[in-house]
Amino acid sequence: GLKPADFGCLETEYPTQYGSYSLLPGDALEFTVHTLTGEQPGPSIYIVGGTHGDELAGWYAGLLLEKATIQAGTVYLVAPLNQYGAQQVQRETREGWDLNRAYPGDLQGQDAQRIAAALYADIQDKQPDLVLDLHEAILHTDGKDNLGNSIICQDMGLIADLVLGLLSDSESGALPLTRPLTLYGSPPEGSLNRTVTLELGIPVITVETFREEELNLRVANQLHIAEYVLVWYNVR
Repeated sequence: GLKPADFGCLETEYPTQYGSYSLLPGDALEFTVHTLTGEQPGPSIYIVGGTHGDELAGWYAGLLLEKATIQAGTVYLVAPLNQYGAQQVQRETREGWDLNRAYPGDLQGQDAQRIAAALYADIQDKQPDLVLDLHEAILHTDGKDNLGNSIICQDMGLIADLVLGLLSDSESGALPLTRPLTLYGSPPEGSLNRTVTLELGIPVITVETFREEELNLRVANQLHIAEYVLVWYNVR
């Protein structure tokens, strides 16, 4: 029953139309894209959470965002993308693959490739203004999370002002995160970020949260970043 407002985010409510559609219909890997449509025309944002099932804050925030409201444009939401990984609280898919190394995918391939192909084709079809990819940084064997709170971009060209705003406002406290954001580039080959940016020309921001913090704080960080992006594009 929780909503983003319970985390101090997206509190103002707007009339919003809710919908959904399926990708890979009839397949065991079928998953749902939820849509939020505002009363006014505007840009579109595509949000993906739960590529890695053990990165809980990313897909928890995605589920909460399904209950958000917007005033303009359209938000597309998928969470969790890796449903089996989320059920098992594991990084990989049922067949043991890393979904974030499988793009642009293959509808005839193994499970990660099929999921990736369906999502990639939908993003290509919808042509959103931005893809927001919600993750959490890998915990290394020494127990330390080297990325902390961070964002990753393959190419800042179209979104430089947004990225710099996220960095500066997280540092000043205007964006209320538990820790300021750090910027990283060069996402891995086969990742959603790298592939969609280079092959479709659509900017992508990957969000990483600090897994040594409590889960509720990490979810709040994800929601605050999502809200910042939606306000930036005048969707909120």
